[in-house]
Amino acid sequence: MTNLFGDAPEECPACGHSVAVAIIYGPPSSEMLIASQLQQIVLGGPEPEGDTTQWSCQSPTCRHAF
Repeated sequence: MTNLFGDAPEECPACGHSVAVAIIYGPPSSEMLIASQLQQIVLGGPEPEGDTTQWSCQSPTCRHAF
């Protein structure tokens, strides 16, 4: 899988899996919906206040947000 963001972390801090995708907040565009279906991003919902998690582990058994 191609990562859309070059600054993806090396591995998940919870399980060590090497694939994480960006969590995107706010109203999704049609392109974002497609990227989400292709598992290239995770939709994070409405724009949150304060600090937010930026990455989601793509291991089927983990899915840790960090």
